[in-house]
Amino acid sequence: MPPIWVTPPTVEMSSGTPSTLTRKYRCVLAGARDYGKSIHEESCKAEGGKWVSFESYLEVLEKEDTEEKCKAVAAKNEVNDVVWKPLRSDSDESKCIVKASRPYCGRAATTRNNHLGNAQSNPLYSTRFNLRLPHFPSGDTKRCVLRVRYNITTGDYDPKNTFADSNGDQSPVKNDPTVNILGEDKLELTLAINTAQFGRTFQDRSHIFKVVPRTEAMAGKFLHNLNVRGQRGNIVQNYPSVEYDFVPD
Repeated sequence: MPPIWVTPPTVEMSSGTPSTLTRKYRCVLAGARDYGKSIHEESCKAEGGKWVSFESYLEVLEKEDTEEKCKAVAAKNEVNDVVWKPLRSDSDESKCIVKASRPYCGRAATTRNNHLGNAQSNPLYSTRFNLRLPHFPSGDTKRCVLRVRYNITTGDYDPKNTFADSNGDQSPVKNDPTVNILGEDKLELTLAINTAQFGRTFQDRSHIFKVVPRTEAMAGKFLHNLNVRGQRGNIVQNYPSVEYDFVPD
């Protein structure tokens, strides 16, 4: 099974690389907001720009305007690293920066082929990914975008040796190809194949939600996020999906 990928546009909550913990580099030109096209330091210098690193962060605590205040927040935070440093390498102005937590990468649950139901485990449970919501020490309401990409892989061609130059006429697979199944007798048959159904990004969906501060009535309580899965009808009508059920069940 492929790994789980849950990738919002700005902060990766789950992926294969810890890119949210590293700096990003850009080619900065002389203008206030003028960036070059270069993606390497050498070509940036040739373009007349300056190769600048930018801190990757979850939020900036503007109210914590001294290193002492920032360290006090860091001492209380058990989820994120909170650091006092400049946002970019060409600046001497430090800020209280909240770093994102390390992304999670793991195997998806194993299920039967083409079955949108329970995982093959003991005990059975509905397939899911438990996403830990980002923690914002500022306590401010945050508008978040969750992007979910569902990738599938198939064995119709060699994935380790097939690259961009295998497109078009060089593609190892064709739509509705005609094949000769008897060799010299030339009995030709057309296979009903749609290459758009081969390995690809099967679904790419985005969801917008807000993370809001707890009310006084919620203080110290455990909150449950109860969802519904499946569709209306009995198990025969719904296959390969399932009947209505709650998640977690």
